Amino acid sequence: MGQFTNQRRRFINTKIKLWQRAVIVTLLAVFIQAGITTDQAIPEQIIYKDRPPLMSVNAKEVAKDLLNKEQFLCLTKLIGKESAWNSKAENPVSTASGLGQLLDSTASSLGMKKSDSAVSQLVATLSYISRRHSTPCGAWKHFQKKGYY
Repeated sequence: MGQFTNQRRRFINTKIKLWQRAVIVTLLAVFIQAGITTDQAIPEQIIYKDRPPLMSVNAKEVAKDLLNKEQFLCLTKLIGKESAWNSKAENPVSTASGLGQLLDSTASSLGMKKSDSAVSQLVATLSYISRRHSTPCGAWKHFQKKGYY
């Protein structure tokens, strides 16, 4: 009993502020309740899910799963005009390439690298659209007015 009291006094006498102690106690309670340990994960215990290689996934199907029907139709029209869903499409007069015909500088500003994967190109295109036009329908409306998005 005396040892516990001494440990408690050491904890109370430290220079940790009350709110910091409350956070520590709360985190400890969460870890204990969730069964979280500081032990390293053992790879044999991790269950790996088989996934198809990225190159074999259909980008159009991914887009269909990600977007509602209206947004998917707008994206389909936009990419149909830009590249006809050809991930190898290249613009002969600029660095634009891929499904969304993104310039190298645009892809770089999004933190993306040029990729042959249609799914990677789709992700980059949707990222660009969300930053610039919010939605594929917003990008399609812009494209109809200006000829680019």
